[in-house]
Amino acid sequence: MQDNELFTLTKTTQFRLKLYPKDFYKVKDFYENVLGYPILNSWDGVDDKGVMFDTGVAIIELLTPKDRYVPIGGSNVSLQVADVWALWEKLKDHPNIVKPLSLASWGDMGFRMVDPEGYQITFFTPEKLKI
Repeated sequence: MQDNELFTLTKTTQFRLKLYPKDFYKVKDFYENVLGYPILNSWDGVDDKGVMFDTGVAIIELLTPKDRYVPIGGSNVSLQVADVWALWEKLKDHPNIVKPLSLASWGDMGFRMVDPEGYQITFFTPEKLKI
């Protein structure tokens, strides 16, 4: 049984996915120019640099690794978009596509691509929302 008070306290008002890319500028270019996410904030300090991208309902934040670089493993992200079919038409020939547009058994139509460092991003629209 769900603890309503605990849920009230942990309910989020913003979700941030923080990534620590090895090649900061190459990954930044991907999110900014391939996916078209607008920059909310960026900084280039003496010891660190970062950029925050607006995805609509969440923020993808790129940060320079504080210590040594460790590749991401055992994780990916799925982003629901209003029209996966139109997005597919824009990106279907991009070399970072790893799974073409298809219908999942649970009813989502989607495709998967990877950022320049291999982080998997699935874009989907529930089939029932088909335009």
